[in-house]
Formats: sequence, structure tokens, C-alpha cells
Amino acid sequence: MAESFALNPIGRVESTLTDRASAPKQGSEGAPDAWLAFEPSVADGLADLRPGDRVIVLTWLHEARRDVVQVHPRDDPANPLRGVFSTRSAERPNPIGLHETEVLAVEGDRIRVRGLEAVDGTPIADLKPVLGGGGSPAPGGGSLAAGRVATRLPAQDLERARRFYSEKLGLEPAEERPGGLLYRAAGGEFALFQSAGAPSGAHTQMGWEVDDIEAAVRELRGRGVVFEEYDLPGLTTVDGIADVAGNYPSKGGIGERAAWFRDSEGNMLGMGQPIREAPSG
Repeated sequence: MAESFALNPIGRVESTLTDRASAPKQGSEGAPDAWLAFEPSVADGLADLRPGDRVIVLTWLHEARRDVVQVHPRDDPANPLRGVFSTRSAERPNPIGLHETEVLAVEGDRIRVRGLEAVDGTPIADLKPVLGGGGSPAPGGGSLAAGRVATRLPAQDLERARRFYSEKLGLEPAEERPGGLLYRAAGGEFALFQSAGAPSGAHTQMGWEVDDIEAAVRELRGRGVVFEEYDLPGLTTVDGIADVAGNYPSKGGIGERAAWFRDSEGNMLGMGQPIREAPSG
């Protein structure tokens, strides 16, 4: 018999989100800021957390089904069934939520965080810092090794770019300032800045790693995004997607499926999905 163990919540999410069906799939998809209310018994564990720190909130998705092992990604029947452990679906045998976010405020035993998709009342299982995200130097040392990478993309017409990223990519700025728009995703951030110069568009300037590139291409095409097509030695696309040999060991694959498109300002953007090695036998 499988071993069982107890998991005691250390707090609860306090959010304006109350309906799971209408909640965003990811925090970067327009989720509201929320409070994390911790039990008094663990309040001392919040010492040393500061606004601006990047943290990972682990939650217990108490409304999720636990008898699911295959899902249609993003609950879209048009997407092929996948094993649940290769997706971020909430429905899974142990429905643990993983939310990377930013601390906005610390008030006693409560922490306000940015863009959390968990609904009101969701139990909190743990809270951990993002390595290299403030306070914990990354391997290698040095100021840059401990810093966070943030992409900057030029835009000759910032309002035109805002419309493209909203209407075509489904992204809304998390913050803005005169001459700049800041966007946050699950694993990083990028900014568009007003610029008189134009990008060359001759190379990839920013990319996303996705779980299902065919689904992502289909979704963006439905929004009007036009993907690049290539027929070059060593690089050929089929319906906008190319198989690229080789990948980094940490990505867990032997290659990558990739697709590219340009934004309204001519910036070349890409998406990639690791190609997994087929099981032997």
C-alpha cells in the first residue's frame, strides 16, 4: 500500500477570485494581486522577506479532481490528450499549485503578492524564495550571476505594440511608465520601451518555452499571428514549426521544436518545446 502522510496548511489565500471556472490559468494572464494570510504559529518564518522578493507559493488546489492522469492542455478539447505530469493542469493525483510571484508588501503575518491565480480560501502549503531572485546568489558568484535577467524590446509605436501584445498574444502589461510597458510571465519578465530605432529582426530576440507548441501555434494563429516559414539547410519549418537538433541537458530533451513570429515592431520572437527521447524497449 502506498505510504500516506499529513500536509498541514500554513495559511490561506485571500483573493477577489472566488470562481475557479473563471479564474486565469496562470498568474501572468491577468490574475489579481492577493494576500497570503499565514497561521500565527509560522509568522516568525516570514522574517527577512521584503517587497520586491521573488517567491514560489506552493498551494493545495483543494477544488481540483484527484483521479485525473491525462488532460487536454488548458482544458481545450482541441488540444491532444497529454499525461498530466507533462502539463501544469490543476487536476492531478496530488493537486499542488506552484506559483512564482513577487512580494508587494509584508504586514505582520500577511504578505501581499502580485498576480496570483489561486482562488480565495486556497490552502497554502509552503513558501520558498526563487533562487537568484533576491538575496541568494546563483552558482558562479558575481553581481550578474545573482541578478535577474530581463529582456528589453524596442517599440517605435508603443500603443501599437500594446495592442499587438494584447490582441494577438493575450498579454497585458503588469506595470507601465512613460515610454515603457512591463510584462510578467510565469518564469520572467520583459519590457517594451519607446525607441526611435527599429530592430533588425534578423535573429531571435526573446523566446518562450511552452508545453505544447502545436497548441500554442494554433492558439496564436487564431488570434492573427503570422509565423515565419523557412526552407534552409538544417532548418525547415512544416506548418510554421521546425525540429532543431540538440538541446541543453537541463531541458531534458535531445532537441527542440521551435516556431518564430514578429511583433508589430519587427522584433523576432520565438517559442520552443523540448523534444523528448523516445523510451527504449
